[in-house]
Amino acid sequence: MKKRLLIIPLLLICLSQLGALQPEKKSPLEKNAVMLPASFPAEDYTPFGYIDNPYHSYILNRSGLIRSVPPLGFGFWKRAFKGSYKDGPQGYVNYLSHLYMSVSIDGVPFVESEDFAKNKVSLSSRYHTKHLMSYDWNYKGIDLSLKYFLPDENVLACLVELKNSSRRNRKIILNATNIYGLWDNIWWGSNGLSGNYNADTDAVINKIWAYGDVYALASDFTSTAHKITGSEEEWKRWQFSGDSTSTGNLTVKGTGPIYSMQSYRFSMAPDTRRVGVIYLCRGRNEKWVLDGLENAKKETLPRLTEQLQDDQKFWSKAPVLEGDWPAEWRHGWVYDWETLRMNVRRPIGIFHHPWDAMLVHAPRVVLGETALDMTAMSYADPELAKEVIYGTFADAVMPNIPCVREDGSMNMIGADGSECGTAPMWGFPFHAINSIYSATQDSVWLRKLYPHLKAYIEWWLKNRTDNEGWLHCNNSWESGQDGSRRFLVKSEGDPATFVRTVDVEASMAEAMLLMEKFARITGHTQDLGYWKDLSAQRIRNTRSMFAEGWFRDVDGRNNQPIIFNDYSDVMLMTPVTCGIASQQQVDIIRPKLRNFIENQRWLQWPPALMTFTEAAWRADEPLLAAQAVYNVASRVYNRTDSRQLLFVDKDEPYSYRIPGVANEFWPYDFRPPGAENYGWGATLPSYIIRDIIGYKESSSEEKGFCLVPAMPEVFTEKDKSYGITNLKYCGLRFDVIYRMKTGSRMQAELTIRNRAVLDVEIWKGGKKVPVRMKKRNGDSIILFEAENGGRYLVKLI
Repeated sequence: MKKRLLIIPLLLICLSQLGALQPEKKSPLEKNAVMLPASFPAEDYTPFGYIDNPYHSYILNRSGLIRSVPPLGFGFWKRAFKGSYKDGPQGYVNYLSHLYMSVSIDGVPFVESEDFAKNKVSLSSRYHTKHLMSYDWNYKGIDLSLKYFLPDENVLACLVELKNSSRRNRKIILNATNIYGLWDNIWWGSNGLSGNYNADTDAVINKIWAYGDVYALASDFTSTAHKITGSEEEWKRWQFSGDSTSTGNLTVKGTGPIYSMQSYRFSMAPDTRRVGVIYLCRGRNEKWVLDGLENAKKETLPRLTEQLQDDQKFWSKAPVLEGDWPAEWRHGWVYDWETLRMNVRRPIGIFHHPWDAMLVHAPRVVLGETALDMTAMSYADPELAKEVIYGTFADAVMPNIPCVREDGSMNMIGADGSECGTAPMWGFPFHAINSIYSATQDSVWLRKLYPHLKAYIEWWLKNRTDNEGWLHCNNSWESGQDGSRRFLVKSEGDPATFVRTVDVEASMAEAMLLMEKFARITGHTQDLGYWKDLSAQRIRNTRSMFAEGWFRDVDGRNNQPIIFNDYSDVMLMTPVTCGIASQQQVDIIRPKLRNFIENQRWLQWPPALMTFTEAAWRADEPLLAAQAVYNVASRVYNRTDSRQLLFVDKDEPYSYRIPGVANEFWPYDFRPPGAENYGWGATLPSYIIRDIIGYKESSSEEKGFCLVPAMPEVFTEKDKSYGITNLKYCGLRFDVIYRMKTGSRMQAELTIRNRAVLDVEIWKGGKKVPVRMKKRNGDSIILFEAENGGRYLVKLI
């Protein structure tokens, strides 16, 4: 995939270039020029998605979510909806408030999704980030782009761009509608809705009576008509007919919705453009909402510029797929990164650092989810990932990092009153920290973390061991495996302290081994013996829990292994994942890895996939890990890049699931995939980087990293190439691309950016691999012959 410069003339210099409508009223957008970031991968993305509302939180400020409304709208979703996490953004005052756009070109209307198909028009999104999402299409020489963004918590803006590339005059009608109402739960004062036109500001104003939020719809353009109705049929008729009359004010009873529409008419000569902004503003009362509208017209452009600069900064550093990857993978890759970005929230309440919300609808901190999300984020923005992980420990109200909301309220209290966090095998936080440290060598960060990591482990030793010293989870919630049969209890929150859990023992053993390493790095040499003794005990415990060819939990009441003949949870593979199993145990388990490829239901949850892929790596089965990742990515990216709504309820307005955003999990069958906009559902890029491209930290003390190319069979066609740019190691930026040859052979090309002098050696199995080296534009390029599934150590001398 080639990058290309996206120069979008959003803001034009000469009024004469903009057409003839309302020349007396110049848009502030006409005074300057704005360019979309060149670093963003230029593609045609699905026209569905979210825009980040960074002000939304679950307890202190249920501001609402900004979600697409097909075919051409976006809106405030401040109630439960299909795809939200339970009640999601629903507050005391709850509703939908949408900005719905439609267009008529020479009398041909584009109002509903079917109109695009009927007129053989392809609708796509050419820019799709957390800050801005566009709707783009062309109809008979008219180029149209609607770019939605959130310049302020209470302002949804749509930047309208029209261009007449044809050779004749064209008539365009642009309709903007605020669809308001449809609350789930009634509250005092939610009797109905009113719509009014304010001539002084050329705005339609919608209110809930007797009490509720106020919305104003206006534009840089001057309206030619305004209409208000409570009838969906009448509203659609106006749009399809091009009705140019105006109506009076309106009051409706009940939840509505009310449809308040502004029309804007353009007569466009050949080779002319029109550009302006539609504003949907929210306020507590009419004065405040009109003040907000006036301010929005001044501040929208500067805020948009800041947001696009933030996109440029992110995508200039983020890894990008290059080569012959399927289009849906390239697109899904972008949706994943943007989902991760949306789930990193600004400091609020008890959180004094950026924090991982887990999911945007009902944000909360969960250590396991943070570990997975920030492992992925570290490949794009390692500094942000490190700050989030440090803040997760530093801002915690207790050493076990309890699951908590932004106001300090506990989110996971067990049936016995225990305030729970997540166990060390859920998301493998110590594994994640070691991976990030290995890639950055940031000992200052590690030194700050060290006392918090020590306190976490010691809390578990004090509070989660039985009388004989075996580790357990308080309940299945604390394990992360809600309601798993492993815990032998009826309710998810019931105490299961008698179940000695092998994955906790193994992950704690790995954590203690890593703490010995971290103690050496950070100067805590007095702890070296302490960690060595603790890890030795946990290793013995773990290895003793192997029975009948598999690792098992143990029932502490009778000291017997818990064995299910029809149940082989992938989490029981944790001793292999963490490198704690003996070699003999690994050899026994290795042939059974393929069972999880054949039965994909065990790998449809992100932490389960991580457990499997890291175990396959330890067992020297990288092609199995790659196949597992391919199976997930191929089905998930096909769904998130769909050009159709999913799971539509035709009997309920606005009840559907949207593509263009990552979801809670990756179902092996076609069914609703949990909540939309969920952090760990967006972590597939880290698996593709680690398990297909095969870039991983090295266990060697020498400076360098591992490359283990593991192309699934479908990617091994001769002359195809697969690569990723913008990978990072210790301040270096490098690209990797594999060019397929015959059989299992390929040419590996490693490009190290902007490094004048660098000696690189490639090693495999203790032998140096022949390489060819060359320079290109100041970059160092290393080429070598590689084998699919081969393990190569890249040493930087």
